Amino acid sequence: MKPPPFARLRADLVVIALTTMFIQAVVFVAIVVLRVPEASFATPGFRLGVIGIVAATVFAVRWIERRAELDAVGTHWPW
Repeated sequence: MKPPPFARLRADLVVIALTTMFIQAVVFVAIVVLRVPEASFATPGFRLGVIGIVAATVFAVRWIERRAELDAVGTHWPW
């Protein structure tokens, strides 16, 4: 049984929020402690990297969720 669409979107938003909070914390530490210039975090490469990290995290959490659901139901993996 699939969860309702709004529940799935809510779960995705929670994952996105936690991932971006972690990225912001890393950027803050890099600026304050490591003295990395702020301009390096405004580049298109950094922005695309953040989007890639967030998307990969969402897909990884979805994969883990599906695996846990199949294990709970008792369905065997095809491999």
